[in-house]
Order: sequence, then C-alpha cells, then structure tokens
Amino acid sequence: MLGLLSTRTRNALLSFGTTVAYGPRQTVIRQGEQSHHVVIPLSGTLKVVVDTEFGRPILLALRGPGDILGEMSVFEGRRRSANVQTCTPVQAKLVGKAQLNEFLDRHPDVWRAVASSLSARLHWANGRRAELLTCPAPLRVGRVLADVVQRHGRHTGDGWVLDLSLTQAELASLTGVALSTFEKTTQRLHRLGVLRSEYRRIVVGDLGALLRFSKLAGQNPYQYGVGGRDVAQS
Repeated sequence: MLGLLSTRTRNALLSFGTTVAYGPRQTVIRQGEQSHHVVIPLSGTLKVVVDTEFGRPILLALRGPGDILGEMSVFEGRRRSANVQTCTPVQAKLVGKAQLNEFLDRHPDVWRAVASSLSARLHWANGRRAELLTCPAPLRVGRVLADVVQRHGRHTGDGWVLDLSLTQAELASLTGVALSTFEKTTQRLHRLGVLRSEYRRIVVGDLGALLRFSKLAGQNPYQYGVGGRDVAQS
C-alpha cells in the first residue's frame, strides 16, 4: 500500500501514530478483540492466522513492509477477524482509528491506495479459490511455494531461501491441502532436486524447475496434470 503513495503523502502518513518493534512469534493483532488501530509494517514479515471453530488454525496469508493490516475491521467497526503474528523481527507503525480517518479525509489519494491493496488481496484469494476447485493438489503446493518464496524469501547463491519459521502444517493450510499431501509433494520436489528443507526453512534451489512443475513457466496455467503415483491429486 505504501508503495502506491507519493513520497510526500507516504511521509505524512508515517508521521502519525507510534513506531513499535516486535520480536519473532509475537501477536500483533488478536482475533476477537476490538479494533482501535491499523498496523503498517516497515520491516519484517507477519502471518495472518484464523482460529477456526474446529480448533485448527489456518494460515491465510503473509504480509510484509508497506502493507496495511487490520484496516477492514477498523473501517467496518467490527472485532478483529484474524490473528496477526510476527514471523521475524518486525518494526511497524500503529495508527489509531481516529487519526487514520482524519488523514484519509484530507488525502483522498490514500483511499485509492487502500482500495488497490484490498483489490490485490481479493485477486490473490480468488486465484487460490479457483485453484482449490480445479487444480491438482501438487500444482497448488508448487504454486504457493513459488509465490511465497518470491514474495517473502531471500535470493542467495544457493537459490531462494524461505526462513520464516513456518511449519509444514501452516504451509499446507495456506495451500488448501492435507498435511500428508503437502509432505508427499515436497518429498517429490526433493527427489527432483528442486528444493530442500531444513528445520522450518525451505531452500528452492531451482526456481525455474518449480515453476515448470507448477505449470507456470510458458504454459497455459489451466492445463493441469502432474503425473506421479506417489503424489495425491486431491
């Protein structure tokens, strides 16, 4: 969201509120609480997690610098609909509801940035939902891994490194597959030399191969069909 603003407007927005620092695995927003402020990350990575009625937490998304978090519940006057937790050390700006509304009234261009940010999230969610209904599970795993590692990983000499302390269960829930399916798919990718896993750390050594596995490299994204009897298809 911040990247869509002019330098002058961005600096003005960041002059409001309070700058805070969080360590890894801290809760920044708690599901069910009253909404009094938004969170604008300046550095680090956070995860959006929902506690479901069946007791299984679901990872919905990852967020990073320049995003805005908690704005929907603030605008709607509702309680928080999800937990936001840090994956890494995070520095963020907390802007109160009254301050934000006053700023938005004086800077209508910020509304466009917020709307564009929400539209991008909806587009991403719609894409995941379409894949959930039509795309074989291994492709979904590959696509989510490729997306997450490019957005939130580090490009090193060994490839793309994702070290956000995410569990396989969390990544499986983000993909919309069973944990066993996620594990079988990543094991196959290990055998193919595409990635390797360490403790809560994934290294994609060959991003091009991962994109080809996921039918995202120079092919029709709707022409699915990953073979292999060792990987479940749903």
